[in-house]
Amino acid sequence: MQHISKYLEERRRRMLGLIPPKEPKMKKPIKKVSDKRQAQNKEYSKKSRPFWKGKGCGIKSPECTGKAEGIHHLKGKNTPALLVDERFWMAACNRCNVYVEEHPQWAYERGFKIKRNNKNTEQ
Repeated sequence: MQHISKYLEERRRRMLGLIPPKEPKMKKPIKKVSDKRQAQNKEYSKKSRPFWKGKGCGIKSPECTGKAEGIHHLKGKNTPALLVDERFWMAACNRCNVYVEEHPQWAYERGFKIKRNNKNTEQ
């Protein structure tokens, strides 16, 4: 005679409908922004709005609206230091910001994007 484990016995009983199915565990959603980045964003927003508010767009792409709506980060913003480094900020409209990301060669040629690994651009 075979020995049936408690797990298999319970599983068989669930399949036959003798006991109710287990309730699925509710998974906690992953945060969109970490606590650390949330604190960085708070500091960033205090500095960034006065930088671009009331200015014209500095990029002037073919899709430009002319009025700055935020900041374009010439070297990106994937580190806390680059996020708040005003040397690499430029007031820009949202359309130009998207245009730069969609047309990187155009942006590099005109100086709207700087390669992060280029040591000569560190000032």
